[in-house]
Amino acid sequence: MMMKGSLRRVHFVEKHIGVGIAGLLPDGRQMVSKCREEATQYREVYGEPVPGRVLADRLARFTHLYTLYWHVRSFGCSALVAAYDGAEGPQLYMVEPSGMLMRYNACATGTGSSEYFQ
Repeated sequence: MMMKGSLRRVHFVEKHIGVGIAGLLPDGRQMVSKCREEATQYREVYGEPVPGRVLADRLARFTHLYTLYWHVRSFGCSALVAAYDGAEGPQLYMVEPSGMLMRYNACATGTGSSEYFQ
């Protein structure tokens, strides 16, 4: 049974998209906030839910922007964007702190991630 407030690293952006955070929680909350903002803007402009690929790409661009300038600190977390689309099926993307975006079938990130790949 889950207690309210115990799940701090997994966030729901929309009904079909969730974001998991590995790293610094305040940075992760900023990334989730940006995801929700992008999803809302996409729905207002196009009138349909944002696809997972588009949301992950926009989050990667936002994250990469923070690595370009010396006067801002880059993000200290990775984000796993999980989405389900009727056309493409389940999708899993990982956004690195550098802004690199990769699509995976299965992925692990964080301190214990090396144990899962052995």
